[in-house]
Amino acid sequence: MSHIDAMTHVQEIDLPEGVPPLEMLYLYIAGSCNLACRHCWIAPTFSPNGSTGPFIRLDHVRKAIDEAKSLGLNRIKLTGGEPTLHPEFRELVRLIHAEGLGITIETNGTLIDAELAQFLAEHGCGMISVSVDGATAETHDALRNVPGSYERALAGIRALVGVGFGPQLICTLHQGNVAEMAGVVELGQRLGCGSVKFNYVQRAGRGINFAEDNGFEVPEVINLYHHVRDDLDPPSRIPVYFDIPPAFRPLESLLTDRARCRIRHILGILATGEMSVCGIGTTVPELVYGHMDRDSLREVWCTHPAIQKLREDIPVNLEGICRECLMLDTCQGHCVANNFLASRRMNAAYAFCQRADDLGLFPSTRRR
Repeated sequence: MSHIDAMTHVQEIDLPEGVPPLEMLYLYIAGSCNLACRHCWIAPTFSPNGSTGPFIRLDHVRKAIDEAKSLGLNRIKLTGGEPTLHPEFRELVRLIHAEGLGITIETNGTLIDAELAQFLAEHGCGMISVSVDGATAETHDALRNVPGSYERALAGIRALVGVGFGPQLICTLHQGNVAEMAGVVELGQRLGCGSVKFNYVQRAGRGINFAEDNGFEVPEVINLYHHVRDDLDPPSRIPVYFDIPPAFRPLESLLTDRARCRIRHILGILATGEMSVCGIGTTVPELVYGHMDRDSLREVWCTHPAIQKLREDIPVNLEGICRECLMLDTCQGHCVANNFLASRRMNAAYAFCQRADDLGLFPSTRRR
């Protein structure tokens, strides 16, 4: 799209007083996945060939964009399930690109070939994250529950790199792959990735049961972060990130942080057409705010009681250690969806930080 074409899509922002811009839509376009990951934080239907849905409707996406652009929309994230399973995936990308919006994609990479990678490069896709959960096929495939998924993910990354992308390799850490962290970083460098990011398995969705035996306690997570910061990132040719709340990180690292959840500026739309705080709405009905068939996205964003309360509470009414943290405005509770899962309150203290404080591990220099 030329600069002139892009300018034709500029729309005047029309926000009621006190309503923050809706900058980004998270579209969970596929309610199914061709992998059956043991750690998934939601629970998409296993569909090896994409024959079962649900899949988001194009008319829902058109309506969402039409209503959200006047609220400040500038970017859309496509995720799932596995987004590339959507039978009209290319049509969705074309629609979003034609509206002059940025596109971010989270994928398992297994369905990306040279032709699809070229298509994405030609249609405005920016950040693409590909999940690879180990340095070996044995480790990755055991977590993903589909033989051959490792080699297919690597082929997808190679296809993306071949057309100029520098995809982020995302690895979810658990007890079974933690010994391969250095190998994962080396793999990312060898493949031509732009960065590597380590998350640790969360107690949500399918991950609730998996994390019981394979997750980490707070001291272990802190040690893993220091391992990344002190041992893995410095010699790496590409940045290496680790998902830990800002209170545990050096201030300078926050200047390049792209991963923080801007909860006051995003809205999720599920494959079913429901609007939610994020994908957590697939398993937590209380966090569904309406449906694209019967509700106005604009009205939901501006007036829904649950969203209004979130704005009132986050970050000023966060509880526990969050209230005392100097990083309150930056962190904003880190992940309010997880806070709700743990306590049924979105303004509860982030469980990781609260546990760290209980253990005497919360950094004293970050307390008010």
